[in-house]
Amino acid sequence: MDKKNIISAVIGFIICAALLQFCEGPKKEDKVVTKTKVVKVTDTIKLKGGIVTKYKQVFVRKTDTSIVYLDKPDTTSICANYYEQPIIGKRSSGIARITTTGELLDFSATIECQDSITETTITKYRDKSQLFLSGEYNTSRTMQLGVDYNIKNTILLKAGAGYNFESKVPHISLGVGIPIF
Repeated sequence: MDKKNIISAVIGFIICAALLQFCEGPKKEDKVVTKTKVVKVTDTIKLKGGIVTKYKQVFVRKTDTSIVYLDKPDTTSICANYYEQPIIGKRSSGIARITTTGELLDFSATIECQDSITETTITKYRDKSQLFLSGEYNTSRTMQLGVDYNIKNTILLKAGAGYNFESKVPHISLGVGIPIF
């Protein structure tokens, strides 16, 4: 093999490896996604302690669709009793608010639930491929210049051209490497 063929082969390999490296794109970082699932749970709610008998007197105006709470009584207001009753379940607790005159006028409840499930998903991306330029000189007076192409940490392709100064003979080397751990 003459020098022109060796140089052409090395330059061709370097250009191909550089094009592969350029087309690889940017390195992706590991992605961590945390999701909170909302799970539908049925809970039986009971009165906490006994029935609340203390009430606060409030003034309300009854309309066709709602109840309006007033600060002061007026000619259209109704005097009603307002109760706040603590409630509790296995997984929840809260307060029920009841407005009544003997007839139920308004009911609302605020309930806090304790259930949530958190899932963490980690997506790991392999490293992108890389191209390395390598040089070597050893004790047998051989000098070598080459490239190493690491394909996504799975396989290593090596190619190089060298020259032995004692025998004055050029040579080409090719190699493949695989990860062992």
